[in-house]
Amino acid sequence: MSYLYPSGAQVILPPDATPDDPAWHAARRGGLGGSDMAAICGLDKYTSPLEVWHTKTGSTVPRRDDPVLSEAALMGHILEPVVAQRFSDITGLPVYDGGGTIQALDPAWALANVDRVTQENGEYGVLELKTRSSYALDEWLTEPPTGPWMQVQHYLMVTGWRYGHIACLIGGQRTIVHRVERDDDLIDGLRTIGAEFWQQVQDGTPPPVTGSAACTDLINRLHPTPTTHQVTADAAEVGALLRQRAAALAELAAPTAAIDEAENRLRAIAGDATEVHVRGELAYSWPQYSRRGSINWRRLASDYPTVDLDAYRGPDTTYRVLRIPQETL
Repeated sequence: MSYLYPSGAQVILPPDATPDDPAWHAARRGGLGGSDMAAICGLDKYTSPLEVWHTKTGSTVPRRDDPVLSEAALMGHILEPVVAQRFSDITGLPVYDGGGTIQALDPAWALANVDRVTQENGEYGVLELKTRSSYALDEWLTEPPTGPWMQVQHYLMVTGWRYGHIACLIGGQRTIVHRVERDDDLIDGLRTIGAEFWQQVQDGTPPPVTGSAACTDLINRLHPTPTTHQVTADAAEVGALLRQRAAALAELAAPTAAIDEAENRLRAIAGDATEVHVRGELAYSWPQYSRRGSINWRRLASDYPTVDLDAYRGPDTTYRVLRIPQETL
């Protein structure tokens, strides 16, 4: 189904395009979509701005090896028609296909892959479909989370439409619908943020590395196994980072030291007693616990040499540990 976009946007890929088509990848690299913008703004806990930059510049980024997230993404895709139908049942509004990959006339880097389209009083609007676990219910009760809300604003920027809806299936049992009005001030901000990021893509200048979990995950995927023993780095940059780390550790250590001192003084007061009472009431305790000793595998192998110990071991795993021999340079 084709739509009239007040913004002048054009369809550059049909709705049935798949990742098997090279044109699909080329189109995705040619601009920033709604989920890209959410990540660039720091609203995606799984994808960092640096990862978006890598994908848009054509760098190879190893896939995230997380079967739980992969299953969640797969089920979200499978359940899209169900969520769309529930939206229609709840609101009484029609649901149409998303129209394919849309490229804005201005700014040309802005892309949209709208899940579905709806219509109110003859006027088209965006319909974004989500699935979340039951733990996310509180985030959706009164208003949509910032990430999905901003995605819809991005799509309204691309299409030129004035409204959208977000329908979210929570825990497979409850569908919550929120209407989203176009926010032109926010859209102006997205234009600025997107333009600056897209210029970084064009210039080949990566965004800064941050301390987010998403950035940590990306760096671990980009560099899973060392391939060289030594690298020479800029002394000023490394020195500044080590001092930054040392200062942060010192700030963390101050309250920890105070806690340790208080607890040690409480232990000293308890002495050989397991409970300390104040004014006839239990103030705190310092009991003793025991745990079973670990298995002596060397002795087990000696006493039962025919037992295949490897059959009882779990799979090997590899990981990298950042070790700092000194806190400052």
